[in-house]
Amino acid sequence: MALVVTAALLVPATPASAAGQPVKICFQVGEFGGRPIFDCHEIVLPEFKPRPIGPIECLSCPPVYELWDRIDPEKRFEYLHRLGRGMSLLGEAAQAADPVKAEHLRELATESFWTSAKLLEGSEVKLRQVGWADLKNEKFHGDPDPQPSLVASGENLVGGLELMQKALGDPQPEPNIAAAMARFDQAYKDLGTLFAG
Repeated sequence: MALVVTAALLVPATPASAAGQPVKICFQVGEFGGRPIFDCHEIVLPEFKPRPIGPIECLSCPPVYELWDRIDPEKRFEYLHRLGRGMSLLGEAAQAADPVKAEHLRELATESFWTSAKLLEGSEVKLRQVGWADLKNEKFHGDPDPQPSLVASGENLVGGLELMQKALGDPQPEPNIAAAMARFDQAYKDLGTLFAG
């Protein structure tokens, strides 16, 4: 894992380095003055025909996940940021034409998910709700009838984190890491379904 961290510092990955179409997803990391605080990330998906997916009052709003946990609110941003960064790297890996580069990006994604799970410090985590982030007006639009693929992606993100947490205390973490990555891969596929329809 240390080697992966070093590689991440030497070869920063950017969405521009992959083919595909970037979209934005967000995590609600807290509130300030009654307004939600979002941490957003670009995820590269396979090419698709753009269509509005948000609510009528905010058609261009990116999807947002609100996770429940027992972590200190001051530490919440960092674990969610690592989770989002892992998804960004996973998207780049999925769209990379060079297999060596794709494998390298997957290793960086794995390290980011591992760190996210470690930052949870054993806290349970659940999907509280999904919705849409109105970034311009600093509002969270809940969805009374959320799209199944958005809910599924959130549940897979949580499932991946739980498996990474199990790997942390396991003398043979590889099976749980592989299972966690399968859940993160499915979360990525769910996003593809959400945006492509």
